[in-house]
Amino acid sequence: MHSEGRVVLTTTRSNISGMKAAELKAHLAQTRGQLASTLDALEDKVNLPKQLGKASRKFGRRVQTLRQENPVLLAGIAVGVVAAIGVTAYLVVKITSKR
Repeated sequence: MHSEGRVVLTTTRSNISGMKAAELKAHLAQTRGQLASTLDALEDKVNLPKQLGKASRKFGRRVQTLRQENPVLLAGIAVGVVAAIGVTAYLVVKITSKR
């Protein structure tokens, strides 16, 4: 059973001791499945390249949506970004050339 992204095992020791061999095997298989699912979820969360790929795809979809819905706004944002980069480069050159 999952609770807020965690696996919660609901079987107590007394419940296990009363199980038959087939029930124990089924319970063990279920528990292994839950553990595998939890480990997969953890691996997914801590895998930085995978998370960056997801974020990149999400950003790309948002840009595509903006391009379709409001291309003028997207062009304005692009001009602003280019201007900010240009001003930053100019200031870096100006500051470093004075030294």
